[in-house]
Amino acid sequence: MQWETVIGLEIHVQLATNSKIFSGASTAYGAEPNTQACAVDLGLPGVLPVLNKEAVRMAAMFGLAVDAKVAERSVFARKNYFYPDSPKGYQISQFELPIVEHGTLEIVLGDGERKTIGITRAHLEEDAGKSLHEEFSDST
Repeated sequence: MQWETVIGLEIHVQLATNSKIFSGASTAYGAEPNTQACAVDLGLPGVLPVLNKEAVRMAAMFGLAVDAKVAERSVFARKNYFYPDSPKGYQISQFELPIVEHGTLEIVLGDGERKTIGITRAHLEEDAGKSLHEEFSDST
């Protein structure tokens, strides 16, 4: 019997946008804790997320770069779970209809051999906050 090695990777990328994916809050690095969160980020009643157009553009450009299918319609859903860095108790993410599917990336190995790596999907989702336990060990 012949076996084929198949390795799956899940790679996370933070897009270099000026605001968050579903709110106008800044993404500037190094700001004081809790200064870059707004009502949408906190999931307060009555607020609705608005998708960041630049994030969509970047995802579509990635899809084109890897010769993938860029969806004309994609769907976001709430993924409900408790996570200490997510004050809302849910994350807005994509699964069923992601923005990018079925891409490929060709690489050249050291010996000149070419390999094609399949890209199943790329989707957009909001990132959780960041706990700073090491820096604030006497606080929660």
